[in-house]
Amino acid sequence: MRELARHLAVTLRSFVRQPGMVLVVVMTLALGIGASTALFAYLAAISWPTLDAPEAERAVWINWGTPEAPSTAASYLDFVDLQRLQGSVRDIAAFSAFGASVRHGQASAFAWGHVVSGSYFPFFATRPAAGRLIQPSDDRPGAEPVVVANHHFWKGTLGGDPAAVGKPLKLNGETFTLIGVLPEGFRGNGHTSAIYVPLVQRDRVTGLPRLQNREARMLYLLGRLAPGVSLEQAREAMARTARVLDETAPLPLEKRRGSATLATTYEPNGESDPYLDAARVLMVAALLFLLLTCANVANLLLARATVRQREWGIRASLGASRRRLVGAVLSESLILCLAGGALGLGFAVLMARRINSYVMTPPAGMGSSWSEGNQLVHLDFRVFAFAIAVALLSGLLCGLAPVLRVLRGDLVAAIKSDAVGAAGPSGSLAPRKLLVVAQVGLSVLLLLGGSLLFRTLRNAERIALAFDPGRLLLASLYVPQSAGSAQEGAAEVYRRVQEETAALPGVESASLAYEVPLSPWNRTSMVTSSEKPDKPVETTANRVAPGYFETLSIPILQGRALDQRDRRDSPPVVVINQALAKRLWGNESPLGRLVSLPDLPARPDEPGPIFEVVGVTADVRVAMITKPAGPALYVPATQRAHTRLTLILRTAGTPDSLVPDLRRAVQAAHPDLTIVDLVTGGEQLRRTLAEQRMYAEIAGLFGILGLGVSVVGLFGLLSYTVSLRVREFGIRMAVGAQPANVELLVLRQGMGLVAIGLALGLAGALGVTRLLGNLLYGVAANDPVTFAGVSLGLMMVTLFACYLPAHRASQLDPLEALRGR
Repeated sequence: MRELARHLAVTLRSFVRQPGMVLVVVMTLALGIGASTALFAYLAAISWPTLDAPEAERAVWINWGTPEAPSTAASYLDFVDLQRLQGSVRDIAAFSAFGASVRHGQASAFAWGHVVSGSYFPFFATRPAAGRLIQPSDDRPGAEPVVVANHHFWKGTLGGDPAAVGKPLKLNGETFTLIGVLPEGFRGNGHTSAIYVPLVQRDRVTGLPRLQNREARMLYLLGRLAPGVSLEQAREAMARTARVLDETAPLPLEKRRGSATLATTYEPNGESDPYLDAARVLMVAALLFLLLTCANVANLLLARATVRQREWGIRASLGASRRRLVGAVLSESLILCLAGGALGLGFAVLMARRINSYVMTPPAGMGSSWSEGNQLVHLDFRVFAFAIAVALLSGLLCGLAPVLRVLRGDLVAAIKSDAVGAAGPSGSLAPRKLLVVAQVGLSVLLLLGGSLLFRTLRNAERIALAFDPGRLLLASLYVPQSAGSAQEGAAEVYRRVQEETAALPGVESASLAYEVPLSPWNRTSMVTSSEKPDKPVETTANRVAPGYFETLSIPILQGRALDQRDRRDSPPVVVINQALAKRLWGNESPLGRLVSLPDLPARPDEPGPIFEVVGVTADVRVAMITKPAGPALYVPATQRAHTRLTLILRTAGTPDSLVPDLRRAVQAAHPDLTIVDLVTGGEQLRRTLAEQRMYAEIAGLFGILGLGVSVVGLFGLLSYTVSLRVREFGIRMAVGAQPANVELLVLRQGMGLVAIGLALGLAGALGVTRLLGNLLYGVAANDPVTFAGVSLGLMMVTLFACYLPAHRASQLDPLEALRGR
C-alpha cells in the first residue's frame, strides 16, 4: 500500500506539470468509455431486462401459450387456477393494458391504464406516495371500484392536488374512487401506465365481457420461484399444471395450454429481433470507437514515455527496478482511464437520455401518455460495473506500449546521450506509426457505418408516397363503450366527427381508419378465397370510413371504393389491393368474389366473416413505408367497428392552423370522446423514422469523433517526427533541397500511413458492414459510392492534417536548424 501511495503521489505531481496533456487524454477517454457505457445500457435493457422487485433474480415470466404461439397471454380463469394449483411459482401477478377516457371535474383526457391483480403491487413491494395502493381485497367480486394514479398523471392531469385522493374519477363513463398515488419513478413490469384498476373491474372499465371467457387471453403473468425450486423444476411443474387444465377445463385444440413455459429474461423464441440486432450493431460501433480512443491515448502516452527515457535511465541507475518503473507507468495509465471513466459516466447519462428520447417515441396513434414516465435505458449496477471494467481494461491497453518500452528498452543508454530520446527515435516511432494506422483503419469502419445509415435515413425520407404528408392532420380518437347504445354509439359519434371536421374551412377531405397512416407497424390477418379455402394468405387488414381512398389519394383500379352504402345492416364487402388480388386469383378479375376473414375481430351483431370484393386499389405504401407494399384489404369501419379510430384530414394549407377547430369539433361530438394523439403528417413521418434517425445519429457521431481523433493522432505523430528530424531537414536544404522537396517528404510519410490504414479499413469494412444489412434501406452494405466518398473525404481531411507539420518543416532556416542541434 505504501508503494502504491508513492506511485499515486508521483503520478499526480507529474500530471500537474502537464495539465494540457492530461485534459486531452481524459476527455478522449471520457468519450470512448461514456459512449460504450451508454450503448451497453441500451443493449442490456433489451437483452437482459430487470425488474425493480425484491428477489428479482427469482422472478419469472409465465408464457401461457399454444405450441404455435408460446408467448401469448392467459385468461382470467386460467390465472385464478394457476394461483390455486401452483406451488413451484408463488406470488403470481397479472396485468393487462387498456385505454380510458378519464373525466376529472369538467375536463376529459385520454389515459392508458393497467388492470392489475391484487398481488401486483405487493409483488414489487411498492409503497404509495399518497393514499394506498390496490390490495388483494380490492380484487374480489363485489369490491368497490377503485383506481390508483401514477405520479406523472397525478402531477399533470390531476394538478398534483393531494385532495384528489378519495375523490371520484370517471373512467369510460364509470365512476371509480382514486385511492392512491404511486411513487415517482415506479417501473413495475417495465412499462408504466397513467392509471391502475383492480383486475376484477376489467369488464366494467372496458365495457367488454372477458373475465369469464376462458378463451379470452388478455393477461400477462409474473411470478417468483418458490424457495428451493430451480427454474427447470418450475418449468416441469408448470407444464404438468397446463396439462391438468387441458383435461379439467379443455379448450379448442389450437388453443390448448400444453406449452406453458417460464422465462427469466428476454427470449426471442428463435426469431431475429430487429431491435436486438440493431443494439448489437451499435454496441460493436461503440467498442470500435473505444479502441480508437485507446489507440490515440496510447500514442500520447508513448510520446510521453519517449520524453521520459532519460528520467527512467537515471532512476534505473540509482537502483529502481523495472517492476517499479512498470508500476509507475501503469498507475499513470489507470489513473487517467479511471478519471476518463468518471467523466464518461456524465456523457453516458446524456447519451442514454438521447437514446430514450428516440426509443420511447410514442407509437403511431398511441399518444404521448403511452410513454410518459417510461424509460427503457437505465444506468443501473450492471452498467456501472461495465463502466469500471472498461475503464480498467482501457488503462491496461493504453499503458501497454509504454510498459513494453520500459521492459525492452536500454534504460541506461538514454543518459549516455546528450539529448533526450536521441538514442532511438526510430524505435520510438515504429509503434506510434502502427497506432496511427490502426486509428485510421478504425475511423474508416466508423465513417462507413455512419454514412450507410445516414443514406438509409435520407432514402426513407424521400420515399415516394401517394399522398403528401405535409398536408395531413392525424387525430387518433377514443370513444368509450358507454357512448350511446352498445351497438350504434361509437359509430354514430365517429360519423358526426367526420361530417363536422370535413366541413371545417381549409379541409379538403376527411376520413377515418383504424390503422394510422405512416405507422411503422400494422396488424395482419389471414384471408382465404372461396375457391381455395385451404390456402390462406397473410394480409394487412384495415377498417376505414368513406372517403379514405380519396383522402390519401389511393386510386381505385377496378370496381368502387367503400362509401355510405356500406352500413352495418348491408351485405359485408371489402376492397383489396392488386397484390392480394394476384395472390388469391392470379390475373382473373376479383370483383364479386368472396373472401373469408375468420380472425378479424367482430362483435356478435356485425356482418361477416364472408365478404364480397367490390373494389381493387393500386399497391401503395400507407404504413410501414420502408417495406414494399404487400397484400392489403380494407373493410368498412361500420361493419367492423372499433372504439379507437384515427381521423385523417387532408388540408389545403398548414395543418397546424386547424388544430383549435378540430379540438372544438371533437369536444362537441361527445363529452367522453377524447383525443389520444394529434400530429401533423410531417411529424408522424418523423416519428416513423425515429429508429433510423437514432441509428444514423449515433453511428454518425462515432464516425465524426473517430475521424477527429485519428486526425489529431496523425498530426501529433508528424509534428513529433518533424521535431526529431530538424537537423536532417537542415542538412538537406543546406546541400540544395528545395522547401517543396522537404514538404513533399513529410506529406509522403503521413499519407503513406493513411493509405495503409485506409486499405486495411476498407478490407475490414467489406465484412463488418454486412452486420448492417437489416438496418439499411435503399443502399447496399458494400455500396461503392459510399466507399468511394468516405475514402475521398478521409484522404482530404488527413491531407490537411499532414500539410501543417509538412509546411512547418519546409519553412525551417537551414543555419538555425544546424545550430539548434
